[in-house]
Amino acid sequence: MSANFYLSSHANNHLYPRAVVLSARIEDLRHASEQELAWIDIWSASAMQRICKRLGLRQQVLATAIVYFRRFYLRNAYCETDPALVAAACCYVAAKAEETPVHVKSAVGEAKVVFNDMGLHSFTSDNHRLAEMEFYLLEELDFHLVVFHPYRALVQLCGRDGGPSAGGDEGRASRASMLEMDDTALQMAWFIINDSFRSSLCLVHPPHLIAIAAIYLAFALHPPASAAAQILPPAPAPPKSAATSGVASRTRRQSQDAGVPSSSSTSGGASAGTSSSTGTKASGGSGGPGGHTDPVSFLASLQVDQSLVLEIAQEIISLYELWAQLESPSSAANGGASGSRSGSPAQQQQQSGAQGRAGPDEKVVAILRRMQEGRMREIREERSRVGTPGARKAG
Repeated sequence: MSANFYLSSHANNHLYPRAVVLSARIEDLRHASEQELAWIDIWSASAMQRICKRLGLRQQVLATAIVYFRRFYLRNAYCETDPALVAAACCYVAAKAEETPVHVKSAVGEAKVVFNDMGLHSFTSDNHRLAEMEFYLLEELDFHLVVFHPYRALVQLCGRDGGPSAGGDEGRASRASMLEMDDTALQMAWFIINDSFRSSLCLVHPPHLIAIAAIYLAFALHPPASAAAQILPPAPAPPKSAATSGVASRTRRQSQDAGVPSSSSTSGGASAGTSSSTGTKASGGSGGPGGHTDPVSFLASLQVDQSLVLEIAQEIISLYELWAQLESPSSAANGGASGSRSGSPAQQQQQSGAQGRAGPDEKVVAILRRMQEGRMREIREERSRVGTPGARKAG
């Protein structure tokens, strides 16, 4: 089952229509705006990235943990749970699933350090709470722990999934017919896939489509020489748009944050995403030059829905815009947040000013606290209505 995506639980049980993903946030939308919920998605992935980095876990473990987190919140609400505890449990379970287990004490200790740095000082020190959360998480995941990631599709499409003699003559011929992609573009596509986990794309689209969209964006930023004459006019190239420059700056920054190898060993980093037993050393750098088919011909020959690929690419570009808004000091609180604030106008103005000066972690922590307090207020009001004499008499 784990060798064939189309026979896996991932393909048959955990790809959802966009409407299902949106409907899962109905309860949260009563306490936060769509933009704020998208910020929570970005923040949660960053938190799990820091936890995995402190635990010395590989990129594939992080990707699996994020997928578990997204699946858990298809059935649960942020305002009714503790996202920090869920994120730590996802890292802990993903490490086991990817055969690099860590001790529960280490997971709790490192997660507490991370969340303290992010402003969540209430994170538990009790190992038993994380161990208990593990069972709730497994139940919500239906015990489906095998996850396929776009990294495998990326290295296969580029012919970097084996050494020079792997598969004999047939294997060499197959790799030569794959996509021509240099190390710079391959590294860029790898970083774009890393960033795509900060959205819900992994719940909606199969991993090979996300990999193709990442390749498409990578070629938009780094056109290969063989295709430059076909896709670029002879005139000087126009300046990059804000969205395109956002993709470039984000993915370059991710090379320092996500533990991804430099361009000299990019294909090796990609190989780490294809197998849970390999490290981050190169399979492509020492395993041959990869594919030789020019990108335009190769992408045109793929039997995939190109409109879906463009839709995924647009969602990734939109993700970078949301990410920039989260990190921008001027993006204090949007209209959806202002409608759910409580207190006097002076207090609301003070809260808005504080959020405007806060960093991304402080912003999201404040949003989560407001959502949870709002939900608790609703529960108290419901209980008070049920507990009134008139309600008891009517019952």
